[in-house]
Amino acid sequence: MRLLARHWIVLLLVPLVLGVSAYFFSRRLPKVYSSDTTIYTGIASGYTLAGNAEADYNATNNAFDNLINLLTARSTKEEVSYRLLANHLFELSQQPTLGNTLPYSTLRESLPAGVRQQLLGSTKDITLDSVRHYAKANTTNPIYQLLNSADPTYSLAALQHLSAARIGQSDLVRLEYESYNPEICRSTLELATSVFLDQSRNLREGQTASVVQYYEKEVARAKERVSKAENANLAFNRDNNIVNYDVQSNNIATTKEALAGELTQVSQQYAGATAILQAVNQKLGKKESSLLSSRQVLEQRQKLSRLNSAIADEQLFNQQKEGGPSAKLKELQAEADRTAQAIQGNVDSYYAQSNSTEGIPNKEMLTEWVQAMTQVESNRAKLSVMRKRLAEFDHEYQRMAPLGATLQSLKRETDLAEKEYMAALTSLNASKASMQNTQLTSKLKIVDAPNMPTSPKNGKLLPIVLLSSMGGFVFVAGLVLGLGLLDKSLKTPAAAARQIGLPIAGVLLDTHATPPKLLQASQQRSLDQLVRHILLQANTPPISSPFVVGVLSVQHQESKTTLCQALAQRCHQMGVQTLALYPDTNDTSETLESPSLFYSAEVAAARGWLLDELIQNAVPKHMEEASSPQVQVVLVEFPALRESILPVGILRQLSFIFLAVPANRPWRLTDHQTVERLRAATTAPVEVVLFGVAPQHDDEV
Repeated sequence: MRLLARHWIVLLLVPLVLGVSAYFFSRRLPKVYSSDTTIYTGIASGYTLAGNAEADYNATNNAFDNLINLLTARSTKEEVSYRLLANHLFELSQQPTLGNTLPYSTLRESLPAGVRQQLLGSTKDITLDSVRHYAKANTTNPIYQLLNSADPTYSLAALQHLSAARIGQSDLVRLEYESYNPEICRSTLELATSVFLDQSRNLREGQTASVVQYYEKEVARAKERVSKAENANLAFNRDNNIVNYDVQSNNIATTKEALAGELTQVSQQYAGATAILQAVNQKLGKKESSLLSSRQVLEQRQKLSRLNSAIADEQLFNQQKEGGPSAKLKELQAEADRTAQAIQGNVDSYYAQSNSTEGIPNKEMLTEWVQAMTQVESNRAKLSVMRKRLAEFDHEYQRMAPLGATLQSLKRETDLAEKEYMAALTSLNASKASMQNTQLTSKLKIVDAPNMPTSPKNGKLLPIVLLSSMGGFVFVAGLVLGLGLLDKSLKTPAAAARQIGLPIAGVLLDTHATPPKLLQASQQRSLDQLVRHILLQANTPPISSPFVVGVLSVQHQESKTTLCQALAQRCHQMGVQTLALYPDTNDTSETLESPSLFYSAEVAAARGWLLDELIQNAVPKHMEEASSPQVQVVLVEFPALRESILPVGILRQLSFIFLAVPANRPWRLTDHQTVERLRAATTAPVEVVLFGVAPQHDDEV
């Protein structure tokens, strides 16, 4: 704050000049009209097909960002410019008297009459299409140039004043537009709102429409695959007479096993019947041949064999059908019984003998022969039919066995096609639901229509003036503070003591920044403090007379002469007998109250003069005064440490050293090294007197 207070004139003058300049150059700014509209989006809390929309902070912010960026997109602004230009062209053709008013007058100047006539259509829509095609034809046509110019009505630069922002955390979006004309302001905002709603709807619905189209194609492709797989399965079943492969193959295997068991049983019965027939034939002897050679018996046996084959075939067929005896089977069985009885009758008529060779009646033997022969023929027929059936089952088994793998592959292909079809159909239904939901939620509603501004907005003159003034103040304040913080000079006694590494004996104020009264009082107080410090050191054992004080500085013109003169005068005023010695290079010619001598620093350094020799060779020579016992303090000013040769003889006789250092310069490493060499060359204590200190730091010592 003290640093800023020191530069209060600049802090006041610069903002004032900037504010006046801003007012002068901005006093004739054009008037600005503003119109706004409010749109309800329903993004955050709207209703969807699934119910109320769930709150998702990130998704909601992204949706609002998309809407706002869509409004400020170049395509939106171009479409607004096209529509505004088409409307004005059509209105100008309907009412030529509008040509003398804004913005129609600028339209006539911007577009040649031939171009306007070429773009004009019978309706606004036709005119709009003409404007679009003409503007997009090339980059050298007048409309393209108009859109990319600085025109305040139709250019894209004018539409930079179109803005959108979400109202708080609500579902509402406010659109605002500023223009130089109230009618242009409202009409442009209306067109911008219409274009914004159309593009928002098309953008959101277009995304889901493309997804729906994709899944519709996938569903059609999957359905075609299902149809092909089903047709292939149907053709395979039809070509191979398959109704139910699992049941059919199971029935074939079961029937084959049952037939094999019956075949074994019939074979056993046939073997037994054959053995019985052979035994009976042996008993009958030679009569067997005559009996078997009977034509009628042979025909009846053949007939019986055929009937038994038919009966066996019909019995097996009925077993496979798992039904009861059929009428045909009963008829065949009856016919077989009649044939067997006929054979029995023929046998009885051919053989009339009453006994056999073993004494068995012939009639009983013949009856047994007929029964055995019938049993043999029946079993032979059954065996023939069963073997034939077993061969057919083997053939069918061999045919059905490889069909299972093919049928399984066809079923697997059909299942995969059906799953793909169902997945595509599910995705299609979800996409259609999402599309319907998007159509439901993408219908933005205008809550407040664009209004007609009746008065211009508050001018920008006052904000410009205030910003200019504040900017100037902030710039100057920042510059002052920055320079102050970057200032590496000693400035304060504390900074000087920290950087130099020596105690601070006193300070003298800046004569340019301190008021005269304050400067005089402060200087008097500081000199008194330094004189008291000298006297305190002079009276501290071991006491030497006179007390020699050296006044030095690192560089030339660092106020050591001023310090030496001020100390000499103050000591003289306080009644302390003081002698001051100055190098002959010092050009001071002031009349001093205390005795003062000038010596040659180079000669003193070359010859190694001590204090007495230095006083004797000084000019003017006041040897009597200088060597008198009344001289209590001798002040010796030395040349600059870094610019001249020091008289080492005097340096060794010093009792105390004041190092004059200006506060407005930084303390460098070379300065520190010079002071260290000084301290190594003398045993006298060295303390710093800081010159040019700001008044606010006067009380820090």
